[in-house]
Amino acid sequence: MKYYFKEEFLHDVNAKNAGNKARNDVESIVKEEGYHPLVLSVDNWYQMSTLAAQRHKAKAFGQALDQLKQGDELLIQFPMLHHSFFSTHLVKKAQKRGIKVYLLIHDLEVLRHANMTSLPLKHRIRMYLQEASFLKAADGIIAHNPVMKSVLVKKGIAEDKVISLEIFDYLIPKFQEKTTLTKDRPIIVAGNLAKEKAGYLYVLPETPSYNLYGVGFDKNRALENEAYFGSFLPDELPSALEGGFGLVWDGDSAETCSGVFGEYLRYNNSHKASLYLASGFPLVVWKQSALSHFVLEKGCGIAVESLHDLKNTIENLSDADYQELIANAKNIGKKIRDGFYLTSALKQLTK
Repeated sequence: MKYYFKEEFLHDVNAKNAGNKARNDVESIVKEEGYHPLVLSVDNWYQMSTLAAQRHKAKAFGQALDQLKQGDELLIQFPMLHHSFFSTHLVKKAQKRGIKVYLLIHDLEVLRHANMTSLPLKHRIRMYLQEASFLKAADGIIAHNPVMKSVLVKKGIAEDKVISLEIFDYLIPKFQEKTTLTKDRPIIVAGNLAKEKAGYLYVLPETPSYNLYGVGFDKNRALENEAYFGSFLPDELPSALEGGFGLVWDGDSAETCSGVFGEYLRYNNSHKASLYLASGFPLVVWKQSALSHFVLEKGCGIAVESLHDLKNTIENLSDADYQELIANAKNIGKKIRDGFYLTSALKQLTK
């Protein structure tokens, strides 16, 4: 039988954050594909000592894996919410019983901190124990894109074990198609708007204008060309979005994507890209991002080196060019809403 690992959130403080949305959508899609939940039940280990928490999580993980039988397949969303230093050992133990373990990557710390030398030794050791060894143990991995796949292969993971997702799916229960889109409408920015992640929002050029949706925005520092609409639950957000393009950008600078979050875009697929496309909007992405390859190949958006180039890039688009971007974005968006990309990757992974 096919199973997916169901880890329950201990706290729901991030209900308006896209992090839960990505994992919940994966569960919904794989259930439709005939996967059954394998539940990991844990107490609130945040209140335990480090050693007690590690033991508690390892025991719970081991008990969950013990329910599987020879020939079963298990999909784990990575990183695990309740990972322990013993997780890799327990996975290998299950594999010896004839169980296949597959990983779907959401985030990789080793890529978020590509310059490993800047991290404390303790952090690097933990990263190895929790990431590298676990990834190498898996029978198959779904990576975000070909760039992330190539990095994993360089780190010693067999190429034939890694499938590229292309882009995350994003389910919208009550989808309503946008109709009157034009290129001169504001640029949409959704997600975490805090200065630590999206500092560029406070140093944008005067044009174009921006519509902001999300948490953490400092309204006292809002620019003249920014309108802030507040935060929304992930399933409510698509109908609230208004604009001409959805922006995928991170870091402190409008000149380029910089810092830990900005550099991470070289490797990962931001979940907000899926939100925008599923909602029917073409994208604006950083030209050096991993996502730019998908966007330009599929013709569902534009890529710029700097947000200072955005005004001219949009002005140089003809109305026909923009309508073609819209049509392509809508085609990709329907696939995203249907769970097409994960379903396709799973079929490749388990064939």
